[in-house]
Amino acid sequence: MASRKVPWHPFLLAVCAFVMALTLRISNAPIAFADGVPLLTPLDELYHWKRITWSAQHWPTVLEFDRDRGVQGAFCPWPPLYDFAAGTAARLRGARLPADVLAQVAWFPPILGALFVAIATGLLARHADLRVAIASGIALAASPFVATQCWIGSIDHHFLEWPLTFAVLGATCLALRGTDRRSALIAGILLGAAITAAMFAQTALLVAAALAFAILFFFSDGKAAAIGFGIAAMAIVIYRVTRPHGYPDSQWFLGYTHVALFAGAAAASLLQRRNRIVALALGVAVVAAVPTALGSIIDGVHFFGGDNWLRTIAEFQPLWKARGEDLASYGAGLSTGAILVWPLAARSIRRRDTIAGAVALFAIVHLALTISSRRFSDASIPLLALAGAMFAASISRPKLAMLALAAVAIPPAVQFVLWMQHPEPPVTVQRAPWLRAATFLQGQHEPGRVLAPWSMGHAIDVIGERPVIVDNFGTMPDPITFERAYDAYLARREDALVQYCRASGVRYVVIENPVSGLQLAATVLGIDSANYVRITGGMPPFVVTRLAQSTWWWHAYFRRSLQRFQLVYSDPQLYAAETPFQGPALMIWEFRDRVR
Repeated sequence: MASRKVPWHPFLLAVCAFVMALTLRISNAPIAFADGVPLLTPLDELYHWKRITWSAQHWPTVLEFDRDRGVQGAFCPWPPLYDFAAGTAARLRGARLPADVLAQVAWFPPILGALFVAIATGLLARHADLRVAIASGIALAASPFVATQCWIGSIDHHFLEWPLTFAVLGATCLALRGTDRRSALIAGILLGAAITAAMFAQTALLVAAALAFAILFFFSDGKAAAIGFGIAAMAIVIYRVTRPHGYPDSQWFLGYTHVALFAGAAAASLLQRRNRIVALALGVAVVAAVPTALGSIIDGVHFFGGDNWLRTIAEFQPLWKARGEDLASYGAGLSTGAILVWPLAARSIRRRDTIAGAVALFAIVHLALTISSRRFSDASIPLLALAGAMFAASISRPKLAMLALAAVAIPPAVQFVLWMQHPEPPVTVQRAPWLRAATFLQGQHEPGRVLAPWSMGHAIDVIGERPVIVDNFGTMPDPITFERAYDAYLARREDALVQYCRASGVRYVVIENPVSGLQLAATVLGIDSANYVRITGGMPPFVVTRLAQSTWWWHAYFRRSLQRFQLVYSDPQLYAAETPFQGPALMIWEFRDRVR
């Protein structure tokens, strides 16, 4: 990707990109507020709000061990950088109360998201090609997959993933160019800063760090890589040794496993110029020397598929399971870049262009990961836009090049317009009962925890202000606690539920319609859901088994006949209104026994 003279000043192009991106990211304003208060999706955004508020009120600390989660409290698996930075910014603007913090941070994602687009566009205009900057800048600004991640109120940390991936990629490209000691030092420091920021914001970005290592190990002298990965290892080890007692050592928590990986990468990079096989062996030995590392790495592979809990989450579903409009939407979002990245890769191999090859490898790997898990589309769609624009700009025939560039830039804008015909509100009809149930629980003053389906956990914790057994972190903090909670849901005898509530300090049990709920409960435990509900595809579309009808859950929902529990709340919204199994969206039962 040779540097060329740009006819426009990159700053001007960056300003144009910022204005366009910000305009689209605040276009959800008509549905983003209720009585002037920003609305949050009742999922991870709620816990970010809680954590950001904590940092604003208790600066300079971050909420790590939360006594309102689990049986006796649990650590948060998210790294601290995003929530701490957002809490600091809110505090500097005078916000302390939760409502004031929300009023501030709801605007951070659209502003930062637009700024990231502007920075990427400006740097591409300065160091790449004007046409690449314009085409990829429009795609980054307008793609609904990118823009909706940082709408007003979209305070989940996913909007940081593509900018941090780009930062790692950019530092990798700089390291590939560095030939002398000074440039290698600068590239190494920038690589270390990019990887460290990425890991302290979202540990899933370990994929980008792994790609950077693979590229630099085979196509550089290793100097910059050794510096960069060494910096990341030192930063994380300092963080880990300062964590409170009981901080978990697992793949979900930033800690010794990541220290081992980056220390191993730094060690391998130091020796790669002498003997790459010996260097790799040394890197593996460093990783294996950390007792918990290998086990965490093996367990971490389940993030890419095979984890029972993750199988129940839509964003972790493989792309081939998408249907109808959903499949067409992903196809449109990926299509042009997914086509043009292959000739870019071939061209980079033929011409030995390591910069274009690095971009192509990042894009292809993330595309493959997206096919197996839609979770990676946050990074793959921006990477494919960049790769597609780079190849389009390299086409020698001007008219064909302009057509290819238009194919990269125009479809995302058209897709955004189509999405805005029916924008999804922050609180959907399906999730509104969660907030009503949480509001009810907020008004209850009896002590005790709440056992509810994991998807409702953050809503009950943050809005309901009640401690919960399981929440949207699923199995990450404590797999045993998670599995015991769902074992209790599948119990056939009420006495088993009574014993569980006594042992876990549960006062309230929240249930949804068991026709769907029992299937999900079985799936997260690795049990064939057909043992409870068999899908027939005919009329009726499913058959409920005797095992399902023998559970306390079924008796509570349809017969409302529990001895040690009292029904205290029933949501007015009906579920499955077109089937024989009609009923309220949610019920809340109070356990009438002494709670620890």
